[in-house]
Amino acid sequence: MMPPYGSAPSPFTLTPVPTRSTGTVRVRAEGYLDYDTCDDFLVLATRCLDQIPAPDSLHLDCSGVDGLDSMGLAALLMLHRRCTAARVTLRLGPLHPTVDRILRLTGTLAHLAPGPAAGGTTIEPGGHGRPSPQLDGDA
Repeated sequence: MMPPYGSAPSPFTLTPVPTRSTGTVRVRAEGYLDYDTCDDFLVLATRCLDQIPAPDSLHLDCSGVDGLDSMGLAALLMLHRRCTAARVTLRLGPLHPTVDRILRLTGTLAHLAPGPAAGGTTIEPGGHGRPSPQLDGDA
């Protein structure tokens, strides 16, 4: 699957980031999360949950994810379900602006990244994940 506007997709990588806390696993995701890369993403991200001792939280830095398609979004939702089943808190952020926009448009930002959203704004209760006027082109 090609990213929007016909540009070549970035190779997708998931890289562990060292942390001092034994209860937190940090990984940095980079590239385009889509149909072609989502299976590998889920395998690698799920391996983070299998560490001994089990982590309390998985922090997924998505600032390098330049885009995602519907399968990439489904992979993020599946990772969230797997983290919940393992009693591990999934933390997304910082988010690349493109990913932030897609999560807002689909109404999944509050589900995947509750609390303060990227850019320091807070998702308002009852906002139903609707994009702000700056995101959908309205002035």
